[in-house]
Amino acid sequence: MQWEQYSIAFDEHDYEVFDTVGLEEPQLGMREYLDAIVNAYHLISQLEYGGGIDLLLFCVRAGRVTATIQSNYRLFFEWLCEGKVPVALVLTGLEREENMENWWTRNEHIFKKYDIHVAGHACISAVDGLDVRQQQLYEESRYLIRNLVIQHTQGKQGGAYMGGDAWYRRVAQKLLESNLSFTLKKKDIETVLTKRCRIPPEAAKELARKIRSESSLGGKASR
Repeated sequence: MQWEQYSIAFDEHDYEVFDTVGLEEPQLGMREYLDAIVNAYHLISQLEYGGGIDLLLFCVRAGRVTATIQSNYRLFFEWLCEGKVPVALVLTGLEREENMENWWTRNEHIFKKYDIHVAGHACISAVDGLDVRQQQLYEESRYLIRNLVIQHTQGKQGGAYMGGDAWYRRVAQKLLESNLSFTLKKKDIETVLTKRCRIPPEAAKELARKIRSESSLGGKASR
């Protein structure tokens, strides 16, 4: 239920990659699901001390776009990162496609229908070495992923996203500006998490409690 950190270097640049738990994993019960979200929240809150966040890689298996994929996008992009970190979509499981990019050409409109907007994408295969063709696709996928990262991190204007101690205040203010009559209370956070991010009510209630316990209305996190 914790993230894994990897130090990766390519094209004369060093990267720190944080792999979070998949929120669509079938073995996740309510407690595990909540823990995964809380850990992701803590990770994003802490990364400011390591230089901030440059890019979110949203990895999903190519197939039917579901409400769960939409809610996960909203949770990370809109809520946890305030819409300030570019999202690149990584679509896996495309080794059976004659041309992997064709899948995106056929399905891009569905993501737009679900209001999932990304700065870039890569259609890839993560299958390594079963036969010559799949090995070629795997190597091509490595290139596509690296190019995607370079494109959206190098020469970036404005620097990395820094959550900062005023994270809760900014998010709450954004809610107020949405004309949703929020009053900066725990119940309001629950409403956003359940209605906008479609998190189950029990998980939303507990997550709201945890977030509020670590933040104050004055915008200072009690770290």
